[in-house]
Amino acid sequence: RETLDASIRKAADFLLKEQNRDGSWGNHTRTKGLNVLCPYPEGPRSFRTASTSLCVIGLLTSPLKEDPAVKASLDKALQYLLTTLPTLKRGDTRTVLGVWGHAYGLSALSRAARNLPADAPLREELKKVASLQVKALDQMADVQGGWGYYTFETFSKRPIGEPTSFLTATVLLAYKDAEQAFGLKAEPRIVKRAVACLEKLRTPAGSYVYSLSHSFYPGRPINRHTGSLARTPACDYAIRLWEPEDISLRQLVDGLDRLWSRRGWLTMALHKPTPHESFAQNSGYFFYYGYYYSGMCLDMLAPNQVKRHASLLADDILTRQGTDGAWWDYPLYNYHKFYGTGYALYALSRAWDKLYGQPEPSPSSISTLSRP
Repeated sequence: RETLDASIRKAADFLLKEQNRDGSWGNHTRTKGLNVLCPYPEGPRSFRTASTSLCVIGLLTSPLKEDPAVKASLDKALQYLLTTLPTLKRGDTRTVLGVWGHAYGLSALSRAARNLPADAPLREELKKVASLQVKALDQMADVQGGWGYYTFETFSKRPIGEPTSFLTATVLLAYKDAEQAFGLKAEPRIVKRAVACLEKLRTPAGSYVYSLSHSFYPGRPINRHTGSLARTPACDYAIRLWEPEDISLRQLVDGLDRLWSRRGWLTMALHKPTPHESFAQNSGYFFYYGYYYSGMCLDMLAPNQVKRHASLLADDILTRQGTDGAWWDYPLYNYHKFYGTGYALYALSRAWDKLYGQPEPSPSSISTLSRP
């Protein structure tokens, strides 16, 4: 527990120190020889909004959320999200990067509202902006079902591109957050088609192909278990929430066990700058995404299984924290240390809850850690 406490404190201190004056985290100032497609200005705005949202989620979930300095930081970050999220746009004909900002922004607003009184003015403001995010995500759904972040093919009011399994799961889970926090519901037709798309991307072996076009090549390394390790927990969890009869608890647990036992395929990809250059076509940016959603899966496990999985998750995260308190996976302008830390802090805090605290739905009962 002392090791976990120290790691969480170190991560929070890093975020407090590096927060931008406007309350956000990350910027577009660092470049390298090879960068992902991120057209200015909407691409950077979406990345910064998504990174800020993940930092908010990580801090809100941590045992330090009642710390005065953390609360002040969260207040600034939420004001940034409330101001920025309603103005996110698609940007250009090649990308739909705003989906990341809208999805994680929706989850951040929903989690921030959980412990607010029903009549609190801030809660009403959060709900109003969250409603706009649900509508934006409805409009950004691909014509083929689900969500992607690149289009390339053509420009249309509704994207015609490449829905991916992992982004589809991300949005479906954000919808659930909004439904539980505010009672907001996405358009049923959009949800039905998204769940159908996600199930279509699941192979008989239980892995998830990368995107819709990969359905024709399920034998490629990226679509096998070793290439799907980070996607599987998120996709299984999303289907379990929306269509529980379609994914058994045994299948969910199998996906987690594969992640713990074969994580070397993911760790070899950490910090590599070229997308998909590692074994099984894994990318560095897969790693913390997978552990973030594995932290959510802990709530679905049987009581006698929880501590084993929480311990395995915590051990993998603890050993990869940097000396500055941050976690990062893949050089992405200057966002990677912030979304990486948000992902990891959430996952580590979920493990802390299961090992030493109370379940996340009752965060007020989690004791606040003292500053060393």
